[in-house]
Amino acid sequence: MRTTSWRAVLAASLLIPLAACGGASSEENTAAVTPGSAAFPMTIENCGTDVTVEAAPERILLVNSDEVANLEALGAIDRVVAVTAELQEGLYQDATYQALGDLDLLTTETNSTGGSVVSQESILAATPDLVIAPENAVDRAALASAGIPVYVPSAYCNTPGPELSQTATFDRVWSEVTTLGGILGLDEQAEKLVAEAQDQLSSTPEDAGSAAALYVASGGATLSPYGAPSMVTPVFEAAGLSNVYAETDERVFDVNIEDLMARDPQTIVLLTSVSEAETREAFLSSAGVDDLSAVKNDRVVVLAFPYTDPPSMLSTKGPQQLSSLLAELGCGNRDRRPSGDGSAGWPRNRP
Repeated sequence: MRTTSWRAVLAASLLIPLAACGGASSEENTAAVTPGSAAFPMTIENCGTDVTVEAAPERILLVNSDEVANLEALGAIDRVVAVTAELQEGLYQDATYQALGDLDLLTTETNSTGGSVVSQESILAATPDLVIAPENAVDRAALASAGIPVYVPSAYCNTPGPELSQTATFDRVWSEVTTLGGILGLDEQAEKLVAEAQDQLSSTPEDAGSAAALYVASGGATLSPYGAPSMVTPVFEAAGLSNVYAETDERVFDVNIEDLMARDPQTIVLLTSVSEAETREAFLSSAGVDDLSAVKNDRVVVLAFPYTDPPSMLSTKGPQQLSSLLAELGCGNRDRRPSGDGSAGWPRNRP
């Protein structure tokens, strides 16, 4: 029996060549990828729990859509038999939208953190041989008793390990893809995916200035930037952007306009799970944002949230998406501004 840990992170933090203004270099690192064998049964350690998979799963029940990008990249979308959420537009292949769109949505409830919770009856009725879900979305122990293994993407463990409080790198993507590939018996495909993504992220970008990534809630009343533990930081770095909240050890937190003004990022990246127009309007309606340099210089862009968190193959496409958005803006004002202090607290109902 093979034992694998999702904590066996693959070492790589590579950068993609992107069009931007100015020029500065970043350090380049390389990594070797060693996939496991596809022998079953296998046991992995997942969120502190040993999970045994008897054979390569063929019937996957997917809670939320965070793992869709990795399943698509591994060529395993056809194994999904039940879903709980519709896909955000413009992120996946047409065949993926068609395949998952043909499935009935399972009925869910909302938990205290804003996530989906699926009943045991709904899960059993779908007869899955693997459930992929946040740890707080299903009764893991009850499903294990019923012979159904549950895999939790590392970003959704109830008790994240200390490494998830450290500065994020693309290592998290490599780890997620290779772990999922091993569970599905697709080790070779996972190895190839990681190698190709590392090649695409292997060049040093030009300096594109400072930026902040914001989630805007409550119709613009709450501004939430993303700090070092968020995948925003490596995605920004690979796009030549410097995250003005990169010294903050919180993934996401609330700030007031005064704190954002003190850092005055040259570019604002709004992360959205809804429409671009709705997100932009909510931000521009926030009190005081008109005084930000990014707003004055028309350097506010909107990026689909899955191009950053949680770590997936879409995260590796985030830099190129940002590159295209920045190229449309032009150079603009590139004066550096002083940084202030960050705020604490992770509202877990945020993306």
